[in-house]
Amino acid sequence: MKHWKQWGCVFSLALNIAINAIAMNTATASECGLSCCIAAGVDGIGSSTGLSVSLQLDSMQMKSIRQGTSKVSAQSVINNNLAVRPNGVMYVVPTKMVMTKIATNFSYRLDENNAFVLTVPYIINDMEMLRGMKTPAGIRNSKLTMDTIQGLGDMSLLYIRDVWKDADIRTRKRLSLGVGIKAPTGKHQARNATGRLVHMMMQAGTGAWDGILLGNGTIAFGEHKDGGAQWFVSPSLTYQLSTRNALGYKVGSRLNYDVSTRYRATSAFNIKLDFNGVLSQKDSTNGTIDPNTGLVAYQNPNMSLIDNVNNTGIHSLFITPGFQWVVSSGISISGEYRFPVYQKTKGIQEVTDEWFFFRIRKAF
Repeated sequence: MKHWKQWGCVFSLALNIAINAIAMNTATASECGLSCCIAAGVDGIGSSTGLSVSLQLDSMQMKSIRQGTSKVSAQSVINNNLAVRPNGVMYVVPTKMVMTKIATNFSYRLDENNAFVLTVPYIINDMEMLRGMKTPAGIRNSKLTMDTIQGLGDMSLLYIRDVWKDADIRTRKRLSLGVGIKAPTGKHQARNATGRLVHMMMQAGTGAWDGILLGNGTIAFGEHKDGGAQWFVSPSLTYQLSTRNALGYKVGSRLNYDVSTRYRATSAFNIKLDFNGVLSQKDSTNGTIDPNTGLVAYQNPNMSLIDNVNNTGIHSLFITPGFQWVVSSGISISGEYRFPVYQKTKGIQEVTDEWFFFRIRKAF
């Protein structure tokens, strides 16, 4: 039993949102988004009853711009936009985004089959941009930096049930299902110095209630010298059903599909290799006017690349090597490095170049 408690996280669900996502709780920037927050909490449930708490830090670095599957430069996007427009017009394109999320996950297993996960994220978003202005002498460029957006993100609560498993102790096969909700606890009406709403993808929250469905299977095989399994494979699906906020904006619903593999190098150290897929629908707006500016909320497509719902929606595939180390009974640390191998955007978007994760977990 003591050995099982130490390795409870090895047998746990291996789900991968986002939100951050960051909270990257939008479909465009948070290619993982809420599910990445969920992952840290679910990853620590194990099969032992009681509470576990994990603290997760993740940072998404975005510099590349894609149109479909092709890379394009910020300058070429500006040039193409301004080519047929009159003098005096400006257009802004992001050149770098850093989205950081610090999430606290509270996982509580009521009994051998039922568990809850509460995720509380804190968001820090930064963005640099290139602004082009068309003049009679040509296009003049200048660099801009957005004020940091930070604060509490959208919290989520999940209920997870093991619907089938081959054994309660040293589980080798498991099927789990879950349902949850994301609450609009994050600020979603941050404004810039001119009083305009900051781009939706950079807001700390979405301002909308979302539903979450998830399913996960775990298969263990091989024999470790300590009597446990040597390998673990966990396929999972997470679907986030988005709704529209009070200003008429709806972040696209998102499907995360993942396969997590783990190899027990020692009784205390796991080597991980995950394969992560994200399929996000396009965002939409119903045209609600922002009362502060008289403009459609979050939209300014003639002046900004990312203030345009046509430049949302993405299909991404990632490979994620990582590790998990059981430091002592009840305490573990883990980390991952995620990099893209395929990205196909709808419209033109800045996409993820690399993504770092680090977490520490304590079981009580």
